[in-house]
Amino acid sequence: MVSVTRMEQKAGDAPASVTVVTRDDIRASASQTVDDLLRQVPGFSLFRRTSSVVGHPTTQGLSLRGIGPSGTSRALVLVDGVPVNDAFGGWVYWNRIPLQGIQQIEVVRGGGSSAWGNYALGGVVQVITRRPTERAAFFEGSYGTRDTMNFDLLLHDVEGPFRIALEGSYFDTEGYMVVKKSRRGAIDIEADSRHSTFNGRVELVATPEASLFVSGTYYDEERGNGTPLQFNRTGYGAVAVGGRLGTVADGEWRLTLFADDQKFRSTFSTQAADRNSETLALDQRVPTTSAGSSLQWSRRFGEHLVGAGGDARWASGETNEIVYNAGVFARTREAGGEQFIAGVFLQDVYTPHPAWEISGGLRGDYWLSWNGTRQDIPPAAGVPRSQTFNDIERIIPSARLATLFHATPTTDLRASAYQGFRVPTVNEQYRVFRVRNDVTVANATLRPELLVGGELGVQQRLGPFEGRVTGYWNEVQNLVANVTLATPLFDCPAGTTCRQRQNLDLARIRGVETELELRRSARSGASSPAISSPTRASSRPRSSRAWRASASRRSRSTAPRWVSASSTPGGSTPRSPHASWAISTRTTSTRCRSGTTSWWTSCCRGRSARTSRSSPASRTCSIRPTRPAGRARASSRSARRCSRAPASAWASERPARHGGRSAEDQACADRAHRPRSRARPAGLHALRADAG
Repeated sequence: MVSVTRMEQKAGDAPASVTVVTRDDIRASASQTVDDLLRQVPGFSLFRRTSSVVGHPTTQGLSLRGIGPSGTSRALVLVDGVPVNDAFGGWVYWNRIPLQGIQQIEVVRGGGSSAWGNYALGGVVQVITRRPTERAAFFEGSYGTRDTMNFDLLLHDVEGPFRIALEGSYFDTEGYMVVKKSRRGAIDIEADSRHSTFNGRVELVATPEASLFVSGTYYDEERGNGTPLQFNRTGYGAVAVGGRLGTVADGEWRLTLFADDQKFRSTFSTQAADRNSETLALDQRVPTTSAGSSLQWSRRFGEHLVGAGGDARWASGETNEIVYNAGVFARTREAGGEQFIAGVFLQDVYTPHPAWEISGGLRGDYWLSWNGTRQDIPPAAGVPRSQTFNDIERIIPSARLATLFHATPTTDLRASAYQGFRVPTVNEQYRVFRVRNDVTVANATLRPELLVGGELGVQQRLGPFEGRVTGYWNEVQNLVANVTLATPLFDCPAGTTCRQRQNLDLARIRGVETELELRRSARSGASSPAISSPTRASSRPRSSRAWRASASRRSRSTAPRWVSASSTPGGSTPRSPHASWAISTRTTSTRCRSGTTSWWTSCCRGRSARTSRSSPASRTCSIRPTRPAGRARASSRSARRCSRAPASAWASERPARHGGRSAEDQACADRAHRPRSRARPAGLHALRADAG
């Protein structure tokens, strides 16, 4: 299921460019962070090519389809419906989302502001976390070169109507050089990094139609930025509460309230041309607080699926700086302000024919920026000691119209036109920052970015192959970019390159995305993988393995000119070598209903049951019991007959979908439910440890 319109739809029925990264894709990947995992998605990119493992947080802004010439995100990132874009600067702390706790990630490309509002200029990334279905423990650990270590423990429990999930992770690496070899000097050292995360969630499922939840997150990060004097630290805490009531058939309500508090510190230095010496230039401390809410109602009326609601977010942040000149104290600077943005939306998905779907959405947002101030002690020459900036108010409308047509059972055609917007962040309005000898000055008069665009796409399935081609066109007014100034401002010391955030008149982004996917069954030879016992609440056959290849081509132009957003002079950033080798282990502990504890993917009633890798449509009931003490081995004839059972053997779990069962299917299901001895199964050593 994906939420292009904030209402659940199957990915194949969504009239948009959608890529879904499943749990199996995550398990098959060697990536250690979410942003590295998503680099396989067409159009996905960060401001810097450097991984978030060592990259400065302010460079980790997300861009989809090349929309965004700076470190601020031009796409909205959500975790279970709660926005995680930094309230002060708009970037994303990707390390705050451990891979172990993720069920799937939905990437929706194209303007999404008509449903989601601010930040959804280029699209939406929705991270869905794993939900407890039984008492279980999941652990993953790895150690590699450059003293790189990563440990992640996830605990699940189910107690009556309560679903409890606790997760803790720790990562540490000595990092690598972020300056290419030909430019290194005596001051260049590895960019080390370490962070720890704790996530907790408790959900009360009173009935299938009503539930409440409370969740919390704590994140602590410290990293070096490639020289002895440059580092940054972040401490972050967040809480969210919410609930769901009703069904889509009768009217479903969803409410979420959230708040977070963050302390961020970063230092910057001036480096000599030969990079053999550096002096401290800037020491920043940035406290930020934000809070928000979301309320949504949805209901089906015949051929219409209608959704309506609203959301709001308030943010307050400031930067407290100590400015140095040639390593000597020059002044203190305090600047900051507050923002409030709220919107209401209406969405309708109309299906006049099973092969044709039309969706439309309207939204209006109110943006207020106020209480903007700046104070310099002592002030620079010609600069007032204290400044107060004018309040800014805007009403911003956005709309979307899209259609999907199933031309044949294997061919889909889609088209859409949309609007999007993003308001300037508190960081862009008030915070000065420095990268080496480049100084970027804030601008309190920035206007919101406005996007108008469209796309045409076709999706074709042929056997195990699935191909998608999408052409898109976007125009962005008032795009915020870092513009080099001919006349330096007072915030730029002598000998530095001076830039300022400014609105560009117009930027055009055009491109083509192609995706090719090959799904192969994990079954091989004459063996037939077993399914989990139907008595286990968490039985979930693994989908077939997908091999993906993707490519994208885009061009950009601006009027009157395109201004490069990069503030790092010369050369490309070297890729991380820290993953050259690694030793890792994955284990799962599951408490079965019969009381047996084991260390493989699933177990129940003394029987091992490996998860099927075949697709859900071709599931087989394959019961291959390991022999408990004092128990005779099942006859090979019975095992063969059971392994040949068709997908209808799953009717006990999904009766509405698969209907009745034959006598042979029933016999197979009965064997899966038959009580067995609680003795430890023989041959346990042959089973692979797994992370579930």
